[in-house]
Amino acid sequence: MMRRKQPDRFEKALERGKYLFHIHTDWTDGISSLSEYCEAAKKLGFKAIILLEHIRKRCSYNFDAFFKLAQQQESKHDVEIVVGVEAKVLPDGTVDMPDSIYSQIEVLGIAEHSFKGDAGMLAKALYQAVSWCRELGFPCVWVHPGLGLLHTYNDRLAFQKIMDVALCNGLYIELNLRYNLPPEWALNKIPSRSIVVGLDAHSVEEVRSLARKVLDEEIMF
Repeated sequence: MMRRKQPDRFEKALERGKYLFHIHTDWTDGISSLSEYCEAAKKLGFKAIILLEHIRKRCSYNFDAFFKLAQQQESKHDVEIVVGVEAKVLPDGTVDMPDSIYSQIEVLGIAEHSFKGDAGMLAKALYQAVSWCRELGFPCVWVHPGLGLLHTYNDRLAFQKIMDVALCNGLYIELNLRYNLPPEWALNKIPSRSIVVGLDAHSVEEVRSLARKVLDEEIMF
């Protein structure tokens, strides 16, 4: 597995604010193109787009071409584009992504949805995954946290334990505006410096509808 320290463009984008985090394009299950997102971001006053494109170990698209497109669109539109991926946690505690892209991505979103197993298996897999993140040379974010442990299994105790482990290992926690996760009782326990406001957007229409809320939440955190 190739690991290297990535430039901290992700952290700097968070510090500056006015970022769009967790964007899916028409390269996977999104509707809008990256160019359309760039145009919308500029009109709405956002300075950076942080992509979290879906990925699998058997990638369904040419990631090198996707990465190159992101660089081209960044230059064309004068909007910073941080390239990241969203990968599911697998039952063995690894994440569903190919080793070949580690040298390119700048942020990894770890997701617990579509997990094959019970609550105990999910909690164990998440524990292994978030602990492993410490070894990586780029930031990791627990995205839509609780979508499995809370929404599917209603295991509040396991969720809180994984949250504690994630924070101890330096993960960011997404405030996901699509699913309103994590719940308020958990959000109140997370240091503001560890929170990333995420849209989980699949179209520019969703970005437009949530733009004001995104900016307001970013100011709060």
